[in-house]
Amino acid sequence: MRHLMVTSDVYIRSRWFEDIPVGEFHVFGSHTFSELEIVEFGKTYSPYVFHTDPVGALDTPHRGLVASGWHLTAMWMKMMVLYMERFADGVRDGRRNGAGMGIEELVWLRPVRPGHTITFTYDIIDKPDRIVRDRWGIIRSRNEAFNQYNELVMTFTIDILAERNPALLPQPAGSRG
Repeated sequence: MRHLMVTSDVYIRSRWFEDIPVGEFHVFGSHTFSELEIVEFGKTYSPYVFHTDPVGALDTPHRGLVASGWHLTAMWMKMMVLYMERFADGVRDGRRNGAGMGIEELVWLRPVRPGHTITFTYDIIDKPDRIVRDRWGIIRSRNEAFNQYNELVMTFTIDILAERNPALLPQPAGSRG
């Protein structure tokens, strides 16, 4: 027989789908982009001159070095994982939350330049009434990134799976709860 350790601490990852409210808002944290980091990411993943060459970038429509939108998106992912993992510490009840189902409406609105500090946020905006594979609910969130001037530089929505409470799921015909 397995015993669960229960504490009075609240962990985001230890909640069932039903316990996560629409309107919940999180700030994942901030990151300052350096010239070296922008160039290294650009050379590896997005080799355009405005991501890889500070001097050559002056002759582009950006008139200087800018981070790739994919770099910004990758940093959101890193910040989100680090933030959420803090809340998973100590959770040993077998629940698995967080698998993404897809990103929509990804838009990069303003350039991110060396020295810009970007703050990443997550706002739960919907919980569609749909059960996936008999045990998962969908959490829809709006995710945004703001620069140090509080200007929106990136936005997208994402659907993430969260495990539903088995005690609240419809039972198949003929089964016993």
